[in-house]
This record gives sequence, structure tokens and C-alpha cells, in this order.
Amino acid sequence: MTHDSGSSTMQERQDRLAQLVEQLLKDGWTQTTLAEAIGVDFSTVYRWLKGKTIPETDSKNFQRLAKLSGGDSKMLQLYLHGEISLSEYCQGLERKPLEKVKSGKTLSSEMIKKEVLAKIYSLDPLDIADIISTSVAFLAKRA
Repeated sequence: MTHDSGSSTMQERQDRLAQLVEQLLKDGWTQTTLAEAIGVDFSTVYRWLKGKTIPETDSKNFQRLAKLSGGDSKMLQLYLHGEISLSEYCQGLERKPLEKVKSGKTLSSEMIKKEVLAKIYSLDPLDIADIISTSVAFLAKRA
């Protein structure tokens, strides 16, 4: 691509995308709600978060991610190429995602279950046992 900056490697762009996804998660999104809003599979958002892949800059996924994160394709490219910081990119970020997540209450419980199960399936059996015992202790306190 002619507009790629030579000083920004693919891994650096993937790392910046992961930082953006982490920021969106802090703002109240889940990997599942992000995936549904962008129109991709949960595993795609997971790979973005882990710095494994990045959407093509001319793809609908890239445009949707830019719109959802409060910017546009050009601003997202500037951020991913390291020409502006995450805080500069996020200054344009609207705080509407939380409202969107909350308005989907009926789906959110199912979505959270799907997301949690997807994460659990990727864990070591000892970690799964730890999650179960922690969950039992949590439920015992609520009863």
C-alpha cells in the first residue's frame, strides 16, 4: 500500500489495534458486543486483542471499527501508524457505546455467557477448576 508508513511495522499496528480494543473493553464493550457491532466473529475480535491480526484498511470491518470507536478510517490509520497517540485518537471517541450495551440488556446475558464459555474453552483444566471454585464461592456469598 502506498499510504503505509515505512516506520510502522505490521506488529506495531497490531499492537496499537490491541490497545484500542482494550480501551473499548474498559469503556464497557465486551468482545462479543464489539464483534456483533462490527459484524465479525468473536474470534476475530479476540485475535485483534491478542495482536495477531488487523483488518485491511479498505475493508468494511476497518470502517466499522473506526466508526464504532468514534473516529473515521483516516484517523484510525493515523493512530495505527503511530502518527497520533491513543489518547489523541480517543479524544474524538463518543461515550455512546455504554448506552448501546445497556440498551441490549435482554441479549447481553446470553452474549456474556457465550463470551465466557468461549474463553473458558481455551483455558487449561486447572484454570477452569479455579474459575469454578471462585464462582461457587461468589454464589455462596450472594445467597
